[in-house]
Amino acid sequence: MMYCDLHNHSIFSDGSFTPLELVKYAKEKGLSAVALTDHNTVTGIDEFYKALDNVGIEGVFGTELTTEHNGKETHLLALFVNKDNMGGIFEFTEERKRLKRQSNIELAEALNKGGYKVNLAEMEKKYRNINRAHFARELVLSGYMGSTDEAFETVLASGGDYYKPYPRPDLLETVKLVKKWGCVSVLAHPLLNLERDELEEALPRLREAGLCGFEAYYPKFSEKEKDYLFNLAIKHGLIPSGGSDFHGDIKSSSDLGVANVPYSSYEALKACCLSLK
Repeated sequence: MMYCDLHNHSIFSDGSFTPLELVKYAKEKGLSAVALTDHNTVTGIDEFYKALDNVGIEGVFGTELTTEHNGKETHLLALFVNKDNMGGIFEFTEERKRLKRQSNIELAEALNKGGYKVNLAEMEKKYRNINRAHFARELVLSGYMGSTDEAFETVLASGGDYYKPYPRPDLLETVKLVKKWGCVSVLAHPLLNLERDELEEALPRLREAGLCGFEAYYPKFSEKEKDYLFNLAIKHGLIPSGGSDFHGDIKSSSDLGVANVPYSSYEALKACCLSLK
């Protein structure tokens, strides 16, 4: 059986692999298609497409957009971004990056006041497109935390004493934008962010707005959750997609390819993209 992995990160956000390293690793893993979906950025597009040359694997470029639904942070993948349709999405993600940097400044100030010494200027020399995963790694390296998971569960928890999320665009409106850009929208790891009743209530409106699918195959989901999501996708005429959410060694994450996403998900999403033209 052929497999793909449609949710991964690189050094252009909070991953440790370059796009070339990601593509080569996907080939080593026997994947037939791999996606690069860095957080709120499309700056890795040139390196990714160049990395695909002569490797013999299908590639999907995209981005993972941070949105909000019912007051909760939700993530939306915009897939099949290319040079012809990236104008609007580039402008959108650059504004998100500006807001994120202000959030990073405030987080660094709060951590330092709380006794967790971090140097944002040095972090900006070390990493690109900084987010909480980078802060988590620095807290581990400095000995304040035993793991990045511990950092996220304590001082980096959303809405806690230190991290205040920046303004996030509405999920439904972002789905509409992604369709307008000519890209495919896939709701990322839905059960990590939404309760089942919230997801089921939202899906008809999201589908009408242009949602093509959501992730049913995800390493943190149990077999029962995968079955539930797969059947829910079919019920609503959506594509069951998925990915490992691979980050390399920046933070605790699953290895590339472990989500066992069938290649048919890639084919279905590609067809969805072609139908938008």
